[in-house]
Amino acid sequence: MAGKTTYEMKQIEAYRLAEADGFRQHPDVYWHQVETAPSTSKPKPAKKKPKKKSPIKKDNLTVVEGIGPKIAGLLNADGIVTFADLAKAKVGRLEKILKDAGPRFSFHKPNSWPKQAKLARDGKMDALKKLQDGLDGGK
Repeated sequence: MAGKTTYEMKQIEAYRLAEADGFRQHPDVYWHQVETAPSTSKPKPAKKKPKKKSPIKKDNLTVVEGIGPKIAGLLNADGIVTFADLAKAKVGRLEKILKDAGPRFSFHKPNSWPKQAKLARDGKMDALKKLQDGLDGGK
């Protein structure tokens, strides 16, 4: 970055942090992170490419009553991509994922999601449908 002032370099670094974070916070947060970061005179090492894992077949989690595309995306981002993953998940973990996503999601109650996912994982779709008929938005 020859010819750039320290201020310009900090601006670039703050923008890079914000971009990596999906611009979820106020710009001052990223600027503060750059300001308080220890300075290094040597360049950062190049990032290693992650090893390719065998592709995991994702299940359509929206089959579960109370999970829409947005919540399915939140669960996928947290490593819950199959019915088996959702069946093993604790309700407390699911509530934390929703709470961390903000007030738009925190009012959802995932109490029945693991049970529904277990039925879907086992292919018991009739039992799943019967359970869902008695639910109100996954509650």
